[in-house]
Amino acid sequence: MRAKRGRTGRRRPQANRAGPERKEAAAGRSLVHLAAVPAAVRRRALASLLDEEGFLAVSDIARRVGVSEMTIRRDLNAFEQSGLIERAHGGAVPAARRARPDEPLFATRRLLHAEAKAAIASAAMALIGPNDMIGLDIGSTIACLAEQLCERSDLRIVTNSIPTVLALSAQGGACPAVYLLGGQLRPGEGSLCGSIARRQLAEHWLQRAFISVASVSEDGLFDYAPEEAELKHAMMARAKEVILLCDSSKFGQGCFVRVAGLEAIHTLITEAEPPAGLRKALERAGKRVIVAQAKGNGMTERGHA
Repeated sequence: MRAKRGRTGRRRPQANRAGPERKEAAAGRSLVHLAAVPAAVRRRALASLLDEEGFLAVSDIARRVGVSEMTIRRDLNAFEQSGLIERAHGGAVPAARRARPDEPLFATRRLLHAEAKAAIASAAMALIGPNDMIGLDIGSTIACLAEQLCERSDLRIVTNSIPTVLALSAQGGACPAVYLLGGQLRPGEGSLCGSIARRQLAEHWLQRAFISVASVSEDGLFDYAPEEAELKHAMMARAKEVILLCDSSKFGQGCFVRVAGLEAIHTLITEAEPPAGLRKALERAGKRVIVAQAKGNGMTERGHA
């Protein structure tokens, strides 16, 4: 009888002895119970937790998030299908810790590193002057910047990203003058690229181009698709200043196609100090680095303006 109580009553005695605060502290950072929130919010929190801790068991995630193990398995299946995690021994690890040949969907990437992307976007917005003509590349961090620019009716913006256009026009009132490039649709990214987009881009001059890539290292900027890399390169060529928006998860990751060397950019905005090798390469190239704070409005800056 005593053995049976030990098997079936395991969780209740632990909670009674340790209390909820000690129990959650022992298991690592706990999340606010998310059973009643939309799936997208829960998955954003789950993705952040996995990225921070590297590995989590399904049972541990379910307890800390406050939903069933079946719900967590569905969330992990969605992440796995998009290439963002790998399943391992009853749990999951982030696939972002190795080089990925396949491009995750834009909608899935929007769930990752949300605080870092918001901080980077705020720092980027501070660089945009009145009546600027700017180029906005594709990507989830660029879309975060677009959300912050949606009421800047003084701006003229060129982009090949449909999600960026939707973010810029979300308020329904005054918004920037937006010029959407035509071309071949890439459905998973919601972008338009190819020769038509490049020809149209060649007709514009930009004061600043805000670029996002899948990876940055001492060897340069890298992305998933050659057609996107071509358009990024064309946008950089049309801009007086090129600003790379890149959260720290992209430092040193391998990727398929090289977009350009570090010499092609003027400024890197990120939320954490680059690793030593990349930092030295940026210093040798004389590039400006802005490290935005994930909480608050502060930032640090070094390098050349």
